[in-house]
Amino acid sequence: MTKVSTRFSSSQHILVWTGVLLIGSMAIDIILPHAQANSVALDSLQTKQVRGQVPGRRSGGARRGDCPAPSTELTALVPMTQVPTETLPETYVGGSTTVEYPTFWFYVPYSQTADLSAEFILQDDTGQDVYRITSADLPAFEQIPGIISISLPSTIAPLEIGRVYQWYFKLNCGTEAPMYVQGGIERIPLEPDLAYQLAHASPQERVNLYLTNGIWYDAITMLAQLHRNNLSNTTIESAWINLLQSLELENIPTDLEER
Repeated sequence: MTKVSTRFSSSQHILVWTGVLLIGSMAIDIILPHAQANSVALDSLQTKQVRGQVPGRRSGGARRGDCPAPSTELTALVPMTQVPTETLPETYVGGSTTVEYPTFWFYVPYSQTADLSAEFILQDDTGQDVYRITSADLPAFEQIPGIISISLPSTIAPLEIGRVYQWYFKLNCGTEAPMYVQGGIERIPLEPDLAYQLAHASPQERVNLYLTNGIWYDAITMLAQLHRNNLSNTTIESAWINLLQSLELENIPTDLEER
């Protein structure tokens, strides 16, 4: 069960989801970014975002162009933050990683057809393409409908520490404008203490360490791999379900088959 806790400081109000992730015999509190409220000047809102988040959208909408209305929307499996402005709240999407070539996770609601195409794009903070791939060259696209992963290849330059990159995942069902999600990612340094703990931890314990340190992309990738490799393990399956629920993604089908 999750509960909501609120932390206050002199300059900001941050609302987070706090829950318990159960893996193996461990029960560890996890904190995942959910929403943030702020009463300070708008020009300082940038400092209140979760690391790696950029203005974006986590879901593709109920319908777009020629794509039929799905029961569950195209969704990026990442944290989302609502930041208030003078008019409407702005949505920030993304998170952090410690690895050079991270993996991104999406739920695609459609079956593969001749009219359906997809494209994943990663850009640096100057807007230059770092990586671009279409569904024609994307093995994960054969797994739809369902949750797919897209990993950056080692043939491109590794993500640089401290730079915030922006990604897009687009679906097109015909000639109209594509359905898309977009967000950010920042590679952060792996602190020595955390590196030591990770080196001496089991895979299950590493998931909890990544979550408690707010390193989203590494946490979901490790837990997804554990789930795919241990489909009969009900504890890991529950942890996967709890992870989606902590981000208010209960509508995402939880099946994560070995592929």
